Parts: sequence; structure tokens; C-alpha cells
Amino acid sequence: MNRLKIMQLINTFKEIHKESLILNPTENIPFDLTDNLDFLEGMYIPEDVRNENSKVIFAGRKNLNDFYNDWCDYLGAQSVTFKPHSGLDAHISVFMSIGKIGEKVLLLSEMAGGHFSTNQILSRLGFEVKEFVTDNIKYKVDIMSSMELIEQWKPNYIFVDRSEGLYYEDFSWLKEVPCIKVFDASQYLTNIMAQDYINPFDMGFDLVLTSLHKNYPGPQKAAVFFRQKDYLWEQIMKGLNTYISNIHPKDVCSLLLNLPSKDVIKDYSRTMLSTARLLEEGLAQHQLPVVKRDYENISTQHIWILPESKEKAYQSFRILEELHILTNYRLLPYGLGYGLRLGTAAAVRQGLNKTSIPSLVEIISRAYHTNNINNELKKAAKNVIDSIKKG
Repeated sequence: MNRLKIMQLINTFKEIHKESLILNPTENIPFDLTDNLDFLEGMYIPEDVRNENSKVIFAGRKNLNDFYNDWCDYLGAQSVTFKPHSGLDAHISVFMSIGKIGEKVLLLSEMAGGHFSTNQILSRLGFEVKEFVTDNIKYKVDIMSSMELIEQWKPNYIFVDRSEGLYYEDFSWLKEVPCIKVFDASQYLTNIMAQDYINPFDMGFDLVLTSLHKNYPGPQKAAVFFRQKDYLWEQIMKGLNTYISNIHPKDVCSLLLNLPSKDVIKDYSRTMLSTARLLEEGLAQHQLPVVKRDYENISTQHIWILPESKEKAYQSFRILEELHILTNYRLLPYGLGYGLRLGTAAAVRQGLNKTSIPSLVEIISRAYHTNNINNELKKAAKNVIDSIKKG
């Protein structure tokens, strides 16, 4: 009985995926996998070379890290590991590997778009945590006030862990701060690989952590990129070998097989960013309460819609969901309140381009400004989604 119900639920997910346009900026559709790698499930395949001095060796297994150089080249890293299974797994295992109880970590607050779990995790691990000072008018870090805090408090680590934001901020002003600097690229990885955004290593960061299924269209996995193969690399790799016993080889091999060319990455990144801007501008022109941004700054694919009430935000979210346009209902940063978060990373993978923006804007606008869904609106939404997916 349970198996039947589970299969029914899985089939429901499959139908929703088939019929929907995904405008949630933290979801994506992996690059196509042409080879069946199911046989790798359950295997223990190491990243590193094993020999007679290794604690454990599994027969018939070769190490994978000989094939990591292309990924390193994209970010200008000296080394990378794909051991972590998620972004938070990378956060936890890295700080468990390099940190000591009582050391100080400066990070972004949840109010400023920092990940809602990071402060709790690091505090639980025994770190002393403080947060960047933020500018709630410009939706950015307050550089001068944050530098004053850094000079007074002298953190051991700075962790820029933004999971939400309208801007990709340049943190080069942290370059000369004498501490270990860590950057989470989960929301920006494709744009960094395409060189549309400043590389975190060029901003002075020592480590780049990232999930691989949000801004980048890969499997649900994570990576740690190292600027140098130094003592940090030694500590973290030793720690990861303790905290994570299996790299999930099917997902890692999928990443290695389906790493696209630089031209493909650049085209995908620029289409993602350009369609996001056009979508945002179109929605604003149709009188949706889009949170305005300054496009003189480096902008992300994230779009914020801030209705007059929490109830209206939730109602709009549900109406769009019924039309198979999938967005993200959430509490927006900077004290804005509840709203909708949209993005184009997955939709571009489904076929969204500049020419399809006007019809999509029209459907979202009609859905937002109505309290009822009729068959005509459902049909119009289906036609728009089908047209986008046909490319």
C-alpha cells in the first residue's frame, strides 16, 4: 500500500514537472545525461589515490580527481573536491575541518539574504558569530560600518553566504583583512564561470563553496574550490575524509561528463540574466509591485515582488501554481515582508528566451490582478508554457 502511494506521489511530481514553467531561482534542470550511470549507485569510489598506507581500499575502483582539472580551470582554482552532498554539508564539514571552538566568524545576516541556517550551525559548532552591517535602503552590505566592525572585532573567518539578493556585490574591499575568507557561490556559479561576475578568488577569498543544482544546472551535490593547495587544503581534505565517506560517484560522474563548453556556459549565463531583467521590467510595466533595483550595480537573476499584504502574496503564489507557473513564496530580506521570489535559471533550461517574455509577463500579470481562475486563463497559460518549452 505504501509503495503504491509513494509511486502515485512520484508520478504527481513528474506530471507537475512536465506541465510547469519553473520560475524558482533556486531550482534548476541538470544538463542532459546521455549515459546510464545507475550501476554506480552503492559503490565506494575515491577522489584520491589509495595505496598500502590508506586506511580503506575497495577493490576495482580508480580515483576520479584526475578529471577535475576542467572544473578547476573555470574558477582558476588549484584544487576542487566534490565530496559534500549539499551546500550546507559543505558549510558544516569545512568549518568542522578548519575551525576551533571559540573562534570568530563574520557572516551575512538572514535579514541581508544570508542563509537562514548558517548562524545557527556555526553557533552550535562553538564559534562566536557576528554579522555584517547592512544597508536596508540599498539592499547591500554597509561597507564602512562593516569595516569598523572588522577592525574592532578581528574575526578569524569571514563567510559570505548569501542565498538571496538582488545584487552580486564586489567584496574586494575585504582583500587585505588578515583572516580566512570563504564565499558561497551557490546562487552565482554559472555567472562566475561565464566571467559575467567577478571571480571570488579575485576578490581575495581563499575558498569557494557551492551547491551544484541552483544557479548551475547540475545534480544535487556540492563542491569546495581551493585558491591554493596549501594548509587549508590539507586540513579540509583530511576533515572531509573523516566526515564524508562516500562521494556519491553517480552524481560526480554526471558532473564530469556533462560539463559544457565555455561558449555554452556564457550563452546560458547571459540568457539567464537578460531574461530576468526583461521579465522584471515587464512585470513592473504591468503594475506589479516589483522591488526596484539600481541596474548600475551588478544584478542577479532574482526578482522580488512585494504585494500589499502577506495574504495577497500567498494568494498570488497559489494562483500562479494552479496555472503551472512555479515561483517561491517567502519572507523577503531587509525587513520587506512576505512576497514572491522569481528567477529564470530553470526556465531558460526549459526554453525561455527574450521573445517569449512578453507573453509570459501577460499571463503573470493577469494572474496577479485576478482573484479567480477561469478556463480561458488556464488555457492561455498552458499555451504560453507549451510555446516556451517548444523553443
